[in-house]
Amino acid sequence: MRSHHYPSDVTDAQWDLIEPHLPPEPGGGRPRETDMREVLDAILYLLRTGCPWEYLPGDLPPKSTVWRYFNQWRHDGTLDTIHDLLRRKLRTREKPYRPRTSASVDSQSIDTTSGGERRGRDNAKNVDGRKRHIVVDSMGLLLAVLVTAASVDDAAAAPGLFARLEGQPMGKVRRMYADSKYHNFTLYEWVDEHAKWDLEIIRRPEGKRGWVRLPIRWTVERTFAWLGRCRRLSKDREKSVLSSESFVKLAMIRLMLHRLEPSDRDAEFRYPRPVAA
Repeated sequence: MRSHHYPSDVTDAQWDLIEPHLPPEPGGGRPRETDMREVLDAILYLLRTGCPWEYLPGDLPPKSTVWRYFNQWRHDGTLDTIHDLLRRKLRTREKPYRPRTSASVDSQSIDTTSGGERRGRDNAKNVDGRKRHIVVDSMGLLLAVLVTAASVDDAAAAPGLFARLEGQPMGKVRRMYADSKYHNFTLYEWVDEHAKWDLEIIRRPEGKRGWVRLPIRWTVERTFAWLGRCRRLSKDREKSVLSSESFVKLAMIRLMLHRLEPSDRDAEFRYPRPVAA
């Protein structure tokens, strides 16, 4: 049992939401010696601080152990299962009996560290790296994520992203909101053939300059802001896009845990108010 705890650690109530959905230890062998809660704490420490795997604190499980379970969970669907269950719980609590009728899609170009697969340049954003494509519901909760090279056009990546909505709670969705980057006739044909919802382009008002708040579209922008609270996601630091997508899901898992079981352990830092002389 660790004597020191980090702000990113899960609380007892949060762990109770996660534990039942982790894979059981394999039968027929030695009893598992690794504490799964400490493995999860180590992964969340990486996510929150952005430190390299080699710099995990010594009182957390070793890098090789943490990586082994992270690799297992991203491949066997454990992260997807936990993410979707928490999303269902959160939506049921905050919007009971209100099915999703709309969703939003957008992308975010992000610099990468050196190396890794699928890297490119987004000249419009002056970014060398990758692009995160996400679909969110009206609460900003994640429905699908796809990571590509930053050079990939949004409309070209959209069919692959929308294909990942299969199995997601989209039965009542009638509109998918997008910005002008998704104005593409080939994409319209794909949506007409494969989707049960309409793609609606939200455009900037004519003649407006500078920043403009567009209706509906702010929900997906807010989700990108939520992701930015995790230092691991300030750049794309992963060698594979699978790891990139997995850390996006982990960031949303962390967010939903704090919404379902609030804790001040990982609260946003605020400078203390000056004391009057």
